[in-house]
Amino acid sequence: MKILKIAILSLGLVALTPSVHAQKIGVRAGINYANVSGEADTEALTGFYAGLFKEVTLVPELFFLQPEVQYSMQGFKFEDTNYTIGYVNVPVVGKVYLAKIISFEAGPQVGFKVSDNFPEGSPDLKTVDMGIAGGIGLNFPFGLSINARYIQGFTDIQEEVEGKNQVLQLGAAFKF
Repeated sequence: MKILKIAILSLGLVALTPSVHAQKIGVRAGINYANVSGEADTEALTGFYAGLFKEVTLVPELFFLQPEVQYSMQGFKFEDTNYTIGYVNVPVVGKVYLAKIISFEAGPQVGFKVSDNFPEGSPDLKTVDMGIAGGIGLNFPFGLSINARYIQGFTDIQEEVEGKNQVLQLGAAFKF
């Protein structure tokens, strides 16, 4: 319930971003290739992400701030078992457009764990995941774009176990 309140508050903050400059809202979704760093020999797990964003103009035609709220299925494979963790992620990226067709983005991200399938008795999963995101986008007319983003976690996902989230996102976005 606490996570739901945080997600609703985050959506509210995105909606209430000051309207001094031009703004566009949009949706983004795609595929995650997630794994964890650490000593264990884990493999990447395929998942998905979907969410909303608001693009706020800071320097017209050049620099934008893009707060987002998205659900992301992350995790890893270990010894033929999939371990999944569902997060509500809130990245806030700075976005620079080059020639209107290519964009680069980077910024901090905080994730709130909302679900997992880890077995009873395993070390407790942390409820908050801090990290940084960076990516590139190819932008087409009419608000459509395809993008790639890499997210590196700063915090271990479990108590007493070394392992930080690493996620590659490939997907599309549409701005209204």
